[in-house]
Amino acid sequence: METRSSAEKGPLPDAQRVASGSLHRTTTAQSKADEAAGRQPRRPAMATIADDDDRLLVRIGYTPVLQRHFSRWSTVSYAISILGVLGSVPATFGSPISAGGPATAVWAWFFGSIMAYCIASSVAELVSAYPTAGGMYYVTKHVVPKESVAAWAWIIGWCNFLGQAAGVASLAYTISQMILATAVMHAPLTPEGVPSFTPTALQTVLLAILVLCLFGTICSFPTEWLHKIILWFAPINIIASICICIALLILTPNKQSAKWVFTEVTDGSGWGSKGFSFLLGFLSVAWTMTDYDGTTHMSEETHDAAIRGPVAIRMAILVSGIVGWILTVTFCFCMSDYEAIMSTPTGLPVAQIFLNAGGKTGGTVMWFFVILVQFFTGCSAALANARMAFAFARDAAFPFSKFWCKVNDLTRTPVNAVWLVVAFCSCLDLIGIGSTLTIVAIFNITAPALDISYIAVIIAHRWYENQVQFIPGPYTMGRWSKPVNAIAVTWVCFISVVLFFPPTKPVTPTNMNYAICVAGFIGFFSMVWWYAGARKTYVGPRTTDQIDMLPPEDPEDILSDYDHDLP
Repeated sequence: METRSSAEKGPLPDAQRVASGSLHRTTTAQSKADEAAGRQPRRPAMATIADDDDRLLVRIGYTPVLQRHFSRWSTVSYAISILGVLGSVPATFGSPISAGGPATAVWAWFFGSIMAYCIASSVAELVSAYPTAGGMYYVTKHVVPKESVAAWAWIIGWCNFLGQAAGVASLAYTISQMILATAVMHAPLTPEGVPSFTPTALQTVLLAILVLCLFGTICSFPTEWLHKIILWFAPINIIASICICIALLILTPNKQSAKWVFTEVTDGSGWGSKGFSFLLGFLSVAWTMTDYDGTTHMSEETHDAAIRGPVAIRMAILVSGIVGWILTVTFCFCMSDYEAIMSTPTGLPVAQIFLNAGGKTGGTVMWFFVILVQFFTGCSAALANARMAFAFARDAAFPFSKFWCKVNDLTRTPVNAVWLVVAFCSCLDLIGIGSTLTIVAIFNITAPALDISYIAVIIAHRWYENQVQFIPGPYTMGRWSKPVNAIAVTWVCFISVVLFFPPTKPVTPTNMNYAICVAGFIGFFSMVWWYAGARKTYVGPRTTDQIDMLPPEDPEDILSDYDHDLP
């Protein structure tokens, strides 16, 4: 990691240039006084000041309205919990194992985690320079020419918001499926030997909406409460994952061989190619290892966010990649009866693996922790989505934006934005009542939409780097930045195409991957909205007007005046 001072040659970005201007009179007066007293003149303050986040936020151009309570460990815990491997891997394990067999699940996760680390490192470098609730959406303002900011920010913002919303809705839906799978595990058997209870689409959706309301309730808590709660998310996730792996390996009879686990690749997709079936196995890791900038959406509630956010992002990918791979390998070893497990009446192969190993009681205990961690992941994702909605509304990108960006006087958190997310995600889940195909397509758009929003900013940064001066934050990859950026962009472009393919062949209306249709509709709708009127009112992140209004004095004095005016 390298650091770079704002005193380097080249024009400063708007926020830092104005900040330097606002400090000029103060530092000049101090220098003259020092010279008169025979002291060494003082150097101007740096653009990035450690442990002085509100001052930095003022320099960026936003008035601090949220409270900072997230510490180093709660930030790391949050970053790990938003990936939530113990919940996400069991929920998605069926896709790679059915597409290409056990070796596909194992090695797709391994290679996918490495690629995720490259994307996350690229994201971390950019958001370190501008740690705001907008995350990569706000960074857009400082990597493209001024005349292009509005269009770029509009596209990136909507991709990010909708991708996150689809992820939150899918997490709630998956938790609902997991809970109902537990009910199936405990249901009495019919004379034919099958469970007497089969969940309906209506039951799944209604339970998902209830879960979303629980997300909303927790995300409405004051930041100090959230900090104390989230501290426990990562430890429970990691400890439970390790204990479950040990329990499964001890309790499962007739485990599969290492050769079968690590080398068995099948053409379960029907596309006539084991290689292509292997590529389809990346769905699990792509769906789990995303939302990298979720941590940065909490930047305005985190101490020393310019450093702790990027560090937490990379640490989360590293820890989650290792734990997720161990879980995947363990599940493959424990597939003693492959056909029976894949055709389980619970609908989730891992639930059957737990049932086989621990019986109803032991299986339910292990399954409880899977559901619990998935709930943690849903809370974390909803929190990130709500802060993104707050940032987007703050810049007048929503209808009735002033209402959605309002901060609650009691909790000092954007409660209105939280419940906007809950309402929107509930509407997405309601589609599942009428069409399972459509709801699955919406969920499948999560990873491509988020990853494309990331690489779009990375591409813009590199494309315009000779026209737009970008001053890195405290975290930077130095000479490794461009190669890692290139790997991240290449991978996302490649894997996004793969993830839009139908998972099996022959392609029928039932197994068609409608994610590409959803992506096309979102793109068409957003462009129509843009040209119909949004381009006349939306100007991108609205910091310029606020910065221009700042008096020529030290931002520290501005913060003191602001704090004095608070009720």
